[in-house]
Amino acid sequence: MWDKLNDLHQDLHKTFHERIEELQKLGGLRIWILHILDEHGPQNGVEIMDAVQVHHNGLHHTYFRGQKHSGRPSPGSVYPMLKKMVSENLINKREDGRYDLTAKGQEMSDKIFKRFQGFHGRRRNRGTLAIENILTEIDSYVSYLEDIKKEKLVPHEELIGLLSERLKNIQESLHKD
Repeated sequence: MWDKLNDLHQDLHKTFHERIEELQKLGGLRIWILHILDEHGPQNGVEIMDAVQVHHNGLHHTYFRGQKHSGRPSPGSVYPMLKKMVSENLINKREDGRYDLTAKGQEMSDKIFKRFQGFHGRRRNRGTLAIENILTEIDSYVSYLEDIKKEKLVPHEELIGLLSERLKNIQESLHKD
């Protein structure tokens, strides 16, 4: 697993500047729309604005505590961008009023958000991808805990035991019918 993570890290580092240039060409709102449609599937304009706000507020809360900003794009910026993205063949507007990615839009999203794909670069379904992301994050936290001095962990021994037991139960449930 460490070899796979190391390969992934090297790939990310190698193409970082290429991706930054691509992102600058696209513009912020366009990137958000690609991300939302890739992550959540077809959405209408209001749902896209809501999702951008939720994602933005999550990032804003994490990195910019204490600063006030709604993060919600205005209809005056979203709908013209949606129209432009349709004309660029990045998204389709469906009969139900929702937008979804075209093959070109999916390719662009894959290129930009490649690090969220599976370790082998093949497209995975969203459920598998979410599980891999969660397990990778858990692995990172466990690595962090392994590096902490043991005396700092002692007060948390009970919770560590409970988490260990829960993970063991999940693992055992995989072998049951």
